[in-house]
Amino acid sequence: MNKKKLILTFIVFIFSLVFIVAGSYGYIQYTINKPCDTESILEKKFIVQSGESVNQIAINLEKAEIISGSDFFKIYVWQKKLANKLQAGNYILSPSMPIPEITNLLVGGKIVSNEIQITIPEGFSNQEIDERFFENDLIEEKEFITFNENNSLNLSEYEFLQDKPEKINLQGYYFPDTYYYYPDATIEDIAKKMLANFDQKLSPELRAAIKKQNKSIFEILILASIIEKEAGFTEDMAKISSVFHNRLEINYPLESDATINYITGSGRSQSTYEDLKVDSPYNTYKYAGLPPSPICNPGLDAIKAAIYPIETDYFFFLTASDRKTIFSKTYAEHLKNSSKYLN
Repeated sequence: MNKKKLILTFIVFIFSLVFIVAGSYGYIQYTINKPCDTESILEKKFIVQSGESVNQIAINLEKAEIISGSDFFKIYVWQKKLANKLQAGNYILSPSMPIPEITNLLVGGKIVSNEIQITIPEGFSNQEIDERFFENDLIEEKEFITFNENNSLNLSEYEFLQDKPEKINLQGYYFPDTYYYYPDATIEDIAKKMLANFDQKLSPELRAAIKKQNKSIFEILILASIIEKEAGFTEDMAKISSVFHNRLEINYPLESDATINYITGSGRSQSTYEDLKVDSPYNTYKYAGLPPSPICNPGLDAIKAAIYPIETDYFFFLTASDRKTIFSKTYAEHLKNSSKYLN
């Protein structure tokens, strides 16, 4: 290689290096200023313990899904020389905040102390939600139930409620999650935050999939609520959904003990003969098709399972004592499984 070619190669290398460095810097700055989730309306309580390092704070922020990467937070703190200025305390942060905004809050020590944290687990009924808010002194006893029975909200502002029958309450639409409310929050504030969360979680992709199947959001929520109550583990949900889809396709009763429990309130894993005799539209042993409304408020996994069932030949399942779901294709196989796992 002659001297001229050597110089040219060196120049190309330098330019390439500059390009890579500039590109990397640009990507880092872009990510630092881009929120983890621009569409999120959720607020999350975040705690910085006294003595925590920047590295640990960054890791915790990423685990809480408030930022997309801990390294970007550390880089920003290092750039701005703020490592010794982050303050311990309880904060309310959101994935919609970019890293500079989050850092400013942590540096400014803008902590919160009077918001009440409420966690609504997947599968809670409206009655259980009412009890949870009452226990935390946010509502009067039965206030949430009464609010829903009276359809006290202006439902026309919620596009996802347009296919809900008019006289059916909002059970099924209150998205299970952890929420933060001020002590003076009204019952309307409480309901609206939960419905707004549902509106966000039911993405355009999920709505498009529902529409493509010629189903309504309401129908999907009914099925999802049954799946939520039937599944011992999340990984079983799509197969349970498959069983129900297979039965619905041939107009075979769903035969869900979860719907029987919804009627009787017994909580039994296996319905008794007397339970099955109850004459109710929620008795899915007696009546084929979906019951009239959701039997609980399902989580996102159950909703996705209702929309995207695994294709199987299963028509039966049972829940063993260890909560594992056992599937079978025929009634004869189901009887054998019942004898093996239930007796």
